[in-house]
Amino acid sequence: MSLPWQTILWALPLGWFIFSLLIFWAIPRFDFRVGSRDIVVEWMGITVRRVPISDISRISKRLKGKPEIWRNTLRANHRMLVIYRKSKARPLLITPSNRYVFRNKLESAMERSG
Repeated sequence: MSLPWQTILWALPLGWFIFSLLIFWAIPRFDFRVGSRDIVVEWMGITVRRVPISDISRISKRLKGKPEIWRNTLRANHRMLVIYRKSKARPLLITPSNRYVFRNKLESAMERSG
C-alpha cells in the first residue's frame, strides 16, 4: 500500500476520535439563565441564543412538534423543558440542571413582564 493511503487509514479514524472527544467536551459547557427580558443560552459564557420573555406562550415538560434543541447533557429525559412561543416559531427545548427551579424563575419573570 502506498504512503498516502496509509496516512489516510490512520488520519480518518483519528480525526473522528478527536471530533467525538471535542463534542463530548463541548456539550456540558452550555448553560441557561433567565434574564430580565429574555432567556439566554450560553456556551462557555458566550451568548449563542436569546428568546424574549414576551414571546413565550407556555412552558411544558412534554414535546409536540419539531423543536430547536439546546442540550447540555446526553441523558435529557428528566431535565427536558420545552418553551412554546407566541410567534409560532419552533419550540425551544432546553435541559437546565433543575427544570422546576428554572421553570419557576421563568414564570415569575413572565408575570413581572406582564
